[in-house]
Amino acid sequence: MPDDTRIRATRQADRHDDPDRRMMSVGHVWIVGLVCLLVGGLLNAPGIRKTALSQDVGTERDVATTFADPLYDVSHALYIDRIRLGLQELIGRGDDDGVDLTLPSPTIETDTTIPSPEKKLAFTPAQPARLWVGGDSLSVTPGESVINQAVATQVIGNVRTVDGHVATGLARPEVFNWPGYLQSVVASFAPDVMVLTIGSNDDQALTGVGGVGSLGSPAWIEEYRRRVGGLMDSMTGTGDITLLWIGIPQMRNVTRYETRYKLINDIVKQEAAKREGRVFYVDTAALLAGPDGGYADFLVWPGGSLVKVRTGDGIHFERPGADIIANAVLAALNEAFDLTSWQRTGPTTSTTSTSTTSTTLPPTTTTTAPMPRGPMIAPTPDAPA
Repeated sequence: MPDDTRIRATRQADRHDDPDRRMMSVGHVWIVGLVCLLVGGLLNAPGIRKTALSQDVGTERDVATTFADPLYDVSHALYIDRIRLGLQELIGRGDDDGVDLTLPSPTIETDTTIPSPEKKLAFTPAQPARLWVGGDSLSVTPGESVINQAVATQVIGNVRTVDGHVATGLARPEVFNWPGYLQSVVASFAPDVMVLTIGSNDDQALTGVGGVGSLGSPAWIEEYRRRVGGLMDSMTGTGDITLLWIGIPQMRNVTRYETRYKLINDIVKQEAAKREGRVFYVDTAALLAGPDGGYADFLVWPGGSLVKVRTGDGIHFERPGADIIANAVLAALNEAFDLTSWQRTGPTTSTTSTSTTSTTLPPTTTTTAPMPRGPMIAPTPDAPA
């Protein structure tokens, strides 16, 4: 038998010895694929839910959460999400999928007795104040100026860099929960003073526990007031922390400021007024206003020079504008604390008082800095706020 014939015969024999190969039906392929998809979805359910919740408020977010919420509930009920959590904790990312939708409520009544110290708390170089500065993107440049000026007093010595979190506020706790985050700051840093700038991202529907829609509606105003007052009380309720809340500045987009941000400023200002001595409101809209009370890109300094105080987007601050805000913050700190007596008497011991006085709703605690002379508005195009 020729060699090629033997080879063919051998191959045919081997082929007959192989077990039959069974082809999987299309239906089985679909079932396996769906099972794998379901298992993967259940394992990743916390991350899917957080991604869905973090989308912009609207139809897409509603559809995404319609599917993500039940998937998360099943994963959590079956303890499948614990596998992902355990792996994340092993690599130091245990909080990656956390979503805290709760926000504190106010804990004081407007007509209650509020502690009022007979003597200001004094700080010295030997016993300096601990300062935290942070907020949304509007906090960054003014915050740097605040830190520079605060350190120059020699009695505010424990500071960190500006703790800025872009595109955050009180409207979307699933994106960033400010009250919860600030509680962790207090626990780890124990600041005496907190300078907070938020609100410019809150001109939208409110989500989370107590969330409502329709910006400016009575329900929205009531809920946003609750969130603002709750944050203030959660920070200052023990009497150990003084909070300075930086208001939203005027924007080149006048309509947006007048119809949205002015309402937010008014709510914050009113809530600060209920907490005299504990919360100070810094009115940036007034600090950087033009002669007509409106927006200004440039201000004329007392020496006559023309200085740009706002960036090209008509929202954020150039360094001179940030310095004006910092001046107001330092004025508020001097109003709240004794920062200078050590220069006359040498090192002193910090003092506190537990006396109380009965008060009614006080006027808003608003601090302003010396204004430059009349502004000039540069002919730049409108920018969205």
